[in-house]
Amino acid sequence: MKTYRCKGTITVFLSLISVLFLSLLCTTMESSRIQGARAKAAAVLDMGMFSLFGEYENCVLEQYDVFFLDGACGDGSYSQKKLKEKLQAYMEYNVNPNKEILFKGYDPFPLELENVQVTGVALATDQKGNAFYQQAVGFMHENLATEAVSVWMERSRQAEDLERAEKRYEEKEKSNHTSLKSLQQQQEEQKQKEEQKKAEEKNAQEEQEYLPAETESEKQEFPVAQNPLETIKQIRKRGLLGLVLDEKEQQISNKVLTSDIPSRRKCRQGNLKSEKTYSGVTSNVFFQEYLFGRFSSYTRQLQMEQPLDYGLEYILCGQNSDKKNLKNVAKRLLALREGANFLYLASDPARKAEADALAALITGAIPVPGLQVATSYALLLVWAYGESLLDLRSLFAGGKVPVWKNGASWRLDLQKIPSILEQLESPGGMDGSGLDYEGYLQILFTMGKQSAYSMRALDLLEGVIRKNTDNIKFRVDQAIVKMEAKAEYQIRPIFLKIAHAFLRTGNRKLKYNINGRFAY
Repeated sequence: MKTYRCKGTITVFLSLISVLFLSLLCTTMESSRIQGARAKAAAVLDMGMFSLFGEYENCVLEQYDVFFLDGACGDGSYSQKKLKEKLQAYMEYNVNPNKEILFKGYDPFPLELENVQVTGVALATDQKGNAFYQQAVGFMHENLATEAVSVWMERSRQAEDLERAEKRYEEKEKSNHTSLKSLQQQQEEQKQKEEQKKAEEKNAQEEQEYLPAETESEKQEFPVAQNPLETIKQIRKRGLLGLVLDEKEQQISNKVLTSDIPSRRKCRQGNLKSEKTYSGVTSNVFFQEYLFGRFSSYTRQLQMEQPLDYGLEYILCGQNSDKKNLKNVAKRLLALREGANFLYLASDPARKAEADALAALITGAIPVPGLQVATSYALLLVWAYGESLLDLRSLFAGGKVPVWKNGASWRLDLQKIPSILEQLESPGGMDGSGLDYEGYLQILFTMGKQSAYSMRALDLLEGVIRKNTDNIKFRVDQAIVKMEAKAEYQIRPIFLKIAHAFLRTGNRKLKYNINGRFAY
């Protein structure tokens, strides 16, 4: 039986066409593969930066709810070379998935990482701490209840009213002091004239056996010891903290900041700008609430060791010691309370009449037009000052004081001003309605220099990290919040090898550069 075999044949033309079609197919597949390799290259850079930024300072996140990457890698010396090496190490495992694997798989998108460069960074202290501010406000936007915002807006309105009252008090005190001094001088001149006249009359009657009895106009002067004006004059010479604090029970911290803090040293500058997503009054409210939740004050201490015990007072005032900051806050609170208390006294007819009556006794029988009125206002001013001392004593002891006083909440009697030092020992006002110390501190914050708060908060943050972690050389002006990097790759050909075998087309590696960015 015959066996038939089929012989296949192909023409030269078909062979050439087949080679062309095969090359076209390989080129198409290679083009698709290159696009995939480019996508992989971008993902590798993104994953590398994500991994690098995953080395954030954990203590900063736990205590302050913000992310910082230490650009010094824990040794206190900032180095972009170290950052580059870390980034490259993270990327290499994604560039080559088979690295250090015994049973290697097939990688359809082979890449070769040629070089990595860190081209830009933004630091926490750039733009006066804007990155820190943005992260803090962003966190509060996500977590702060609307009730807290309403409270702060109310504090802002109270601050405006108290500031107007304070200015009115200062203006009245200044003008009344000038007027009273002039009128008292006139009274003194008139008194000297009367004494000279009496002396002349006495000389004329020396030869007589008797002297005229004392007339009604020759009354004795009001006792200096009972004069509220003289009492307050002497009290003002004493230290304010000694008046409003119980030094036996309330010890003042002696902590002092060093000069090596971000707000006072020359900070490293990044070459990238952080976005200003949040700004304006509402954002400032969010930031201030953030500060009150994470920093200590005179009446509220934190468990972690702090560079200063009165953190909020430092953020507000910016002095280098706890004592100076507390004294500054006391002066500001005193000014606010003086204005509010004087406003109440000036509007209360009964207490104003009481001041008028005492002014008549103090000025004596020698009439000088306007002196009694000026003395009455002087009494109202010192009365408001004395009540304000009692208010501050209560606040620093943990009590509450109403923003605006009424007859029921007023505590100091005009006749008791000479014994005010005794009253300061037990000021009262510990319970009831009103604001506590931190409530008034919130009012001061709405009136303060908002642009300085971020850097001062970073001063304290840096100190906390140094004192409570192993990173004793941590510096916030080396803390990275944003980074840009550039990666250079080579993409090895696969399917082009077939076309190169037939047509001697290009078989070289393709260079590919990609830029990436990551920000907290």
